[in-house]
Amino acid sequence: MNSEYELKRRSSSPESPPHRRRRGESSNKELKRIDYVLIYELDEEEKDDAKTQEKNKLRNKFKEAIWEEGLEMQEDEITDSKNFDKKNIFIKIHVPFERICTQAERVAVEMNIRGLSIPEDPPPSYLEWFYEFERKHLKTDNEAKKIFTIDGRSVERYTVDSVATTFEKEKMKIFENHSDVNTFFRPALRCFLANDILINIDIRDEADRQNEPLNRKGLKYMLMEKIFLDAFIMHDESDIDPMEEEEKKKKEREFGSRFVIDDPPEGKKLILPDTRKELHESWLRYRKYQPLWKIRNYFGEKISLYFAWVGTLIVSLWIPTLLGLAIFFYGLYLSIEHNINNTNQLNATDPLTLTKSYVERSIQVIRQAFDNKVTPYYALIMCLWGTLFLEFWKRKNAELAYRWDVDYFEETEPDRPQFQGTQKKRDPVTQEEIWYYPFKRQLFKFMFSFSILITMVFFVLISVAMVILYRVYTAVNLCSDPKICIIVNALVPALLNAISIMLLGKLYEILAYKLTNWENHRTQTQYDDALIIKLFAFQFANSYASLFYIAFFRGINYGKDGIFGLGEKYTDSCGTDNNCMAMLSLQVLVLMIVKPLPKFLKDIILPWLLKKWRLRKICRGKRRVDDTESAQKKKSLTLPDFLERERLKPELGDFTLGEYTEKVLIYGYLMIFAASLPVAPLIALIVYLIDIRVDAGRLLWWYRRPISTIAQDIGMWYGILYVLNVIGVISNACLIAFTSHWGRSFDETYKKLLIVIGFEHIVFFVKFVIDLLIPDTPAWVCLRRRKEKYQVAKILEAARRDPNINPADVVKPKEPGEKHQKTSYLSSEEKSKLLENNMELRERSSMAENSGKKKKKYKLKPLKARGDHEEEVYSDNRPLNNRRMSSESIPR
Repeated sequence: MNSEYELKRRSSSPESPPHRRRRGESSNKELKRIDYVLIYELDEEEKDDAKTQEKNKLRNKFKEAIWEEGLEMQEDEITDSKNFDKKNIFIKIHVPFERICTQAERVAVEMNIRGLSIPEDPPPSYLEWFYEFERKHLKTDNEAKKIFTIDGRSVERYTVDSVATTFEKEKMKIFENHSDVNTFFRPALRCFLANDILINIDIRDEADRQNEPLNRKGLKYMLMEKIFLDAFIMHDESDIDPMEEEEKKKKEREFGSRFVIDDPPEGKKLILPDTRKELHESWLRYRKYQPLWKIRNYFGEKISLYFAWVGTLIVSLWIPTLLGLAIFFYGLYLSIEHNINNTNQLNATDPLTLTKSYVERSIQVIRQAFDNKVTPYYALIMCLWGTLFLEFWKRKNAELAYRWDVDYFEETEPDRPQFQGTQKKRDPVTQEEIWYYPFKRQLFKFMFSFSILITMVFFVLISVAMVILYRVYTAVNLCSDPKICIIVNALVPALLNAISIMLLGKLYEILAYKLTNWENHRTQTQYDDALIIKLFAFQFANSYASLFYIAFFRGINYGKDGIFGLGEKYTDSCGTDNNCMAMLSLQVLVLMIVKPLPKFLKDIILPWLLKKWRLRKICRGKRRVDDTESAQKKKSLTLPDFLERERLKPELGDFTLGEYTEKVLIYGYLMIFAASLPVAPLIALIVYLIDIRVDAGRLLWWYRRPISTIAQDIGMWYGILYVLNVIGVISNACLIAFTSHWGRSFDETYKKLLIVIGFEHIVFFVKFVIDLLIPDTPAWVCLRRRKEKYQVAKILEAARRDPNINPADVVKPKEPGEKHQKTSYLSSEEKSKLLENNMELRERSSMAENSGKKKKKYKLKPLKARGDHEEEVYSDNRPLNNRRMSSESIPR
């Protein structure tokens, strides 16, 4: 191992807990916090076989590359808690402040400007009581506060609207909190940048890059080849841990926010905010708003946008929930009134028959309550509600993207390390040569992937049809005995369906990932969108195929041919009364209740049991390894203990992919089959309310910390939601006309078709009007974007002249009567050049007039500088506000 980057290895003996900085105390000394952890097995260093030696060579090469990148490392030797005869090496990686600033500039992240914010209008006085109640009992975010004075009283509201621009190291002093190197970058942003550095490291030699230009060898390659056993980002240590309550009572925790590699100066106790404790106390409370800012600061924009979307969905669900309950109780009243006479006729029968009949009739009453006279109106309202929800979400998304300074992220998003450019071309903007992948080749890959997708969906439909065929065949030929019939006609089809779903699902998931990797997408956003489409298409067919069959095909009289042409006796009816709407209602109800149960068992019960089992093994192992350990050392959790505990936590995987899929499938039940189940919004509301708090616990305590990701929206999921809304309109129209009790009163088929056409035309027209009337971006967001661009341009122009400028002084409001000083976006060199061009045009125009020839006259206007409300023009008379302004367009 190269000695110039090798650090002293420390054993797993207990060490004193690191110190932390007092809250509110400023320190320019940089804490060497642990930004990343890599793990490999100690025994591999001692083996002599060729494969192990090659692994050691690549591992050392990667360490050297880390060192050359400017990162710092330290190694710890820690006993494996699962096998006490095995030791692992934990490489603790620290990214120095200077290096992380360099990476932030490469990625072009947005950072807040010091002392600069756009003021918000004070709340109306007649709503003061509401804002005060909201602040005291509902609000959880407190990143910034604004005090309004109303009627002589101070009203406090939490608000964040700072002005931000692209980060540049040479203009460091204009950014907020630039003097504190430990808190300048948010935890999520620091996590994102550290991961971005490591995944972009390439250990190939120059000769290897020429011979194999497409095979990058970075961190992902190291993990895939088992050169490193594991890699993860540590959670911030917290004073509380719900999963370790018993252990917490036995230990005094004197350390906190994040473990550090080196000790602080004597006389100073260093502490960072207990972020997880703050999130736990605010996020897991059902009666409070979600702390979206805190979630974003700790987990990143992609995860926080997911929780914002679920929160918006929960709020919007209250109206259809109350409406659905009212319709259900109305249908229940009609159903009871309809069946009361039949119930009275059974009073004279024996008790057993009476009880059995009473239960059957109660179930029948509930099933019939879902389908009543007002079902068409409820379906119409639900279809319109879906449109309103998406419109409100677009506005909420635009607001959050603006406030979090990610509204233009996809325009500057860096390339994926796995992207393989095969040809070069000149960038039309920067005029630099860049690698690209030919569109024709990528189009061919898209078409091939689409054909595989269609084939797999077709296989899902075939498996559903085979299960139906088996059930119909056994019902006719093997159901002579009721006991045998329950097994062969109910349990076996369910088992066959589950097996086919699991096998096809696993196979398709592997194919989807391989195809998406093969398509060679440039950015992570493009990669995620392509993967989402593939995976959800399969889930759509898998989840809704049987419901579509019940809604529109089961119960049809096929005459002498029978179902699948098997014969007249092979039919598939919807019960004794052939009420397919009631069967569909019951099926949707069961699916919406049962669907979340596997996740509950997997994500809550199983991790909790594994945690208890691991703690039991650790405790037994520690007693066996060191029975003489002093009580004083047992009181505090050591750094090796914490590292090992984080290693043992299960990985979350792609958290947002799984959670969006689950939530969107439930949303699909709401929209596509709205007419069949009025209580579906209530079930969805309960599931969502419980699930977001469960997800909060998973992220904070039960699983490893996910790698933070920047995103400006929810990506392809919005398009999927829109498609579900459109399918929902058509599906509900057909349910009302062909399946519901109300539609079956029309005997002629053409009347039912007229109902379908009329329903969907009305809904689509109203949806179009709603979409037209409600802007996607709030007007105040558009206005503040313009203000922010104006202020950023002035500050960056001033910062070029004086790096120590105070940004607040540059854009401070003018006093009444004070002469406004005009400023320009253009540098002095550009102004001189434009003036020379103007003089040349004037001379040419004068020469043309003197010569008496008819030539085009150049209409010139004076070059104006930018004022607060003045129009700005270039020499070609174009208004400046028609050009998009950003820090990149400002000459440096």
